[in-house]
Amino acid sequence: MLNLHVRTNSLSCYPKMFLWFIAVLFVAINTSCSDDETIPSTLPASFRYFPLDTNTWVIYDVDSIVHLDRDDAYGVDTSIERFSFQVMEVTDSAYIDGQNETAYRISRFRRVNDSLPWQFQSVWSAKRTASNAQRVEENIRFVRLSFPIDSRSTWNGNAFNYYPEELYYYEDIHQPLIVQGLAFDSSVTVIQNDFVSNVNRITKIEKYAVGVGLVDKQLDSLRLSLNFGGVLILNGLEYSQRVNSYSH
Repeated sequence: MLNLHVRTNSLSCYPKMFLWFIAVLFVAINTSCSDDETIPSTLPASFRYFPLDTNTWVIYDVDSIVHLDRDDAYGVDTSIERFSFQVMEVTDSAYIDGQNETAYRISRFRRVNDSLPWQFQSVWSAKRTASNAQRVEENIRFVRLSFPIDSRSTWNGNAFNYYPEELYYYEDIHQPLIVQGLAFDSSVTVIQNDFVSNVNRITKIEKYAVGVGLVDKQLDSLRLSLNFGGVLILNGLEYSQRVNSYSH
């Protein structure tokens, strides 16, 4: 009688060594890729506005105008001091923070102009979570971005510090931007505060670009007075920080 089991195509009839060879070949074919094949990033698109890659740096040009409270007899804003310098932020290394999450050390350096050596200033830190991007600046934690980036989003930038609640929101989402001659394909603006009255002007705005992070920062905190129908600055600070160059 003919043994039908000899003619079957069941893999159970092949030697174990042959089956092992077929399995290895299948894995190799399905995991290989050509040199010009692009492997898509697994990071959410919003994360690209807050990159955290070690051994990268960004240099900023900083201008600060301090309006002192020592005006002349007519109240004219004559006591003004101006400061210009550069700041470099270097993303050094990753570590596990107190919340058991990955964070990155940000070493900060300063110099008066590009002909002088950098002077170390301090170490800040930054991290991303599924819901936001945080920076610890001079031991104060701020929530700089909210994920996903959406025009309807609002969040408390001071959720993890002792400052009063400050609701941030987005404007100009995914828009091209030019800062000091540097062109960025996609940027987002964060309005942190935009308050104007007859006695105060508080403006806090940050702009982030894909692949770089913070590229433009404006911080104005001024006390004002109405003077003959005009606005007089009594005292306060005007601060701007704009990207000069970067390594990303």
